[in-house]
Amino acid sequence: MNKNPAYVLIIGSSNMDLNIYSKRFPDLGETITGGTFKQFLGGKGANQSVAAVRTGANTVFIGKIGVDPFGDQMISSLTKEGINTDYIIRDPDEHSGVAFILINQNGDNKISVAPGANFKLTAEEIKSNANVIKNSYCVVVQMEIPMVSIKEIFDIASEGDVIKILNPAPLKPILLEILEKIDIIIPNEGELYRLYSFLTNKEISEEGTQKIVKASKALTNLGIKYVITTLGSRGSIIYLGPEDRIIEVPTPKVNAVDTVGAGDCFIGVLASFLSKGEKITKAVKIATIAASIAVTRKGAQDSMPYLNEIEEKMKELNIV
Repeated sequence: MNKNPAYVLIIGSSNMDLNIYSKRFPDLGETITGGTFKQFLGGKGANQSVAAVRTGANTVFIGKIGVDPFGDQMISSLTKEGINTDYIIRDPDEHSGVAFILINQNGDNKISVAPGANFKLTAEEIKSNANVIKNSYCVVVQMEIPMVSIKEIFDIASEGDVIKILNPAPLKPILLEILEKIDIIIPNEGELYRLYSFLTNKEISEEGTQKIVKASKALTNLGIKYVITTLGSRGSIIYLGPEDRIIEVPTPKVNAVDTVGAGDCFIGVLASFLSKGEKITKAVKIATIAASIAVTRKGAQDSMPYLNEIEEKMKELNIV
């Protein structure tokens, strides 16, 4: 994966996050009062773009956003961050994406999304940006856009010398033609096991790390080089397909206040450091530290750390 540093291209969703913080989640049919409301910019694609640009990557974001006040705020904020927003598509007939998020006192969350314009990003619109895709250092895609568009992205990226990264969230059955074109896949633990079930129609009998290894091998058998399974407060496990080995990356203990966007932080920072020529193991270590900082802050994009904060934390923890 040695290439000249270029830009990180992130294609995906942008949402307005409407968050309510309360002591606990309501039970079915129950109303809880006394919570605190906050409005933040979010969406997996936009979040990952902010994480990438704040850590020094030349970052381009492509997505579809409504012609409405939320959409105006999204583009204004991304532009101020230094992200290239020239290729964002505005949809006059569909609202911008909105996410309603409940967060309890432990920082855990439950999320319901009305995707709006995000789900109107077409394969034809992707084709119109083929050169931007083929000339990127790496392209990062999530699953808050249509599957046909995801396939088109990876088809085009495969024509160039592009590192192709998929964050399979929110998870749904994925076409084999997509998986076969990916270099790096980054699921959480639950998504990894469900991907295994999609592929094999079987459940895994193994436990612990061996369970992760078995599921990861099933993915690398399709041609995927690296499977990075995120484990929340337990860190992550990298399965190196070409070498048939794993590397476990722990995460420092922190007091989490809001886990919204932590996975996006991890992925955006990982892509950022890959674009700088960093080896995958080191990039994962850096991304893990970044995510551990993000969970100590409220909001998604607002929580993304800057490069100097990550460097200071790594010095503090004596991570090299």
